[in-house]
Amino acid sequence: MKTENKKYTINKLGYELVKRKVKWADLNKNNDLEDYKNEVEKGDFSYQDVIIKQIVFVDNSNWKYLTNSFLEDNDIWETIGGHDLTKYDKETFLKLNNGKEMDKFFNCEEEAKDFFKKNCKALVTELINNSTGETIYINTEGYKYARYVGITSTKEVY
Repeated sequence: MKTENKKYTINKLGYELVKRKVKWADLNKNNDLEDYKNEVEKGDFSYQDVIIKQIVFVDNSNWKYLTNSFLEDNDIWETIGGHDLTKYDKETFLKLNNGKEMDKFFNCEEEAKDFFKKNCKALVTELINNSTGETIYINTEGYKYARYVGITSTKEVY
C-alpha cells in the first residue's frame, strides 16, 4: 500500500447500499479531484446510480494524498468496480444490442448504450473525509487505480 503511516478505516459491506444520482465527469481518468470537480461545474457530466461495496473513511492528510493520485495503483481500492444490471435489464440490453454481449461500450448499438447509461449501476468504493464529510465514489473497473471518480453536490455526514 502506498499510504505508509497513514490511518484509514475500511468498512466492507455485506449488503448492497444504493446511492442515487452520482455525477460522473465526461472527461475521465484524471489524476486529481479538482479536475473532476471542474468538469462537473462546467456541466460536462452524466448521472449514474451506484452500488456501494465498501466505505473508506480517511483523515485530511490521507484524503489529500488519495484525491491527488487517482491514477496510481493503490491497494485501498481493492479492484472494486464495474457495473451491474438486473437480470431483466441484461435481457433488454441484449435485445437492443442485436443479441451481442458488451465487449467494449463504444462498439454497442446507440439504443443499447442509452439503455445501459440509464439502467446500470456502478460498483464503487465510497471514500469519505472524516473531517469535512466530503464524499466521492471510486469505480476501478477492476484495476488497482481510481479509473472513474463520481462526486455529489452535497456533503454527506456519517
